[in-house]
Amino acid sequence: MDKKVNAIVTRAVPYRESDMVLTLVSPEEGRITASARGCLKPRAKLRYAAEPMNFGEYMLAGKGDRYIVTDCVQYDSFSPVTADIDAYYTACMILELLSRLSPDPQPALFLAAVKELRSLAYEGKNARDSACDFLLTALAEGGNALDFSVCSECGCILEGDAAFSESGGILCTHCAPWDSIRVDAASRAFIAGERRDLPDAVKTRANRLLADFLYRMQGVRPDGSYFKEQE
Repeated sequence: MDKKVNAIVTRAVPYRESDMVLTLVSPEEGRITASARGCLKPRAKLRYAAEPMNFGEYMLAGKGDRYIVTDCVQYDSFSPVTADIDAYYTACMILELLSRLSPDPQPALFLAAVKELRSLAYEGKNARDSACDFLLTALAEGGNALDFSVCSECGCILEGDAAFSESGGILCTHCAPWDSIRVDAASRAFIAGERRDLPDAVKTRANRLLADFLYRMQGVRPDGSYFKEQE
């Protein structure tokens, strides 16, 4: 059965001599695996369609869970992302999380990924800011939205250190249980959006916390190499 889907390539793996096996994520279909035959040949007309980050309307032929890419109308390649190493690593992290969190359709998360890729490619958004915003969206779309400005227990405005617990969310230090995870004041302010003019080391620390919270609440976290590259 043939179908058309709007999708972004989150992963592309060489197969045989000239084929690629693509992981596509679609807001309508979720995660899809498809083969792009002959796309590694020098003059392959669909070579662009097998590139990670390619966003377009894919024409697929097949049945069950076996598809072949027959055509693609490209919407965007986000190619300027590759000119900045921090932006590129962040884009890869966004694609990885989008894929792992989208076995089923996640349209809001898909749109958030496209928004962040556009911001990285064309608007010069700070890569660590973009990673933070996408991690927060991933938590929210998984039913685990966290508010870093107010204690979820007593309702007080958070200004300094805070804490995280799986059962209580973000808490002030007075309400936090003994086994909660500390969120330092600078990381909390960055994640809450109160301060974004902070050193990269602080932003990376804050994003590590968010990645850990995502893992604890949804069982998924970015590959460890992403944070190693940020150090």
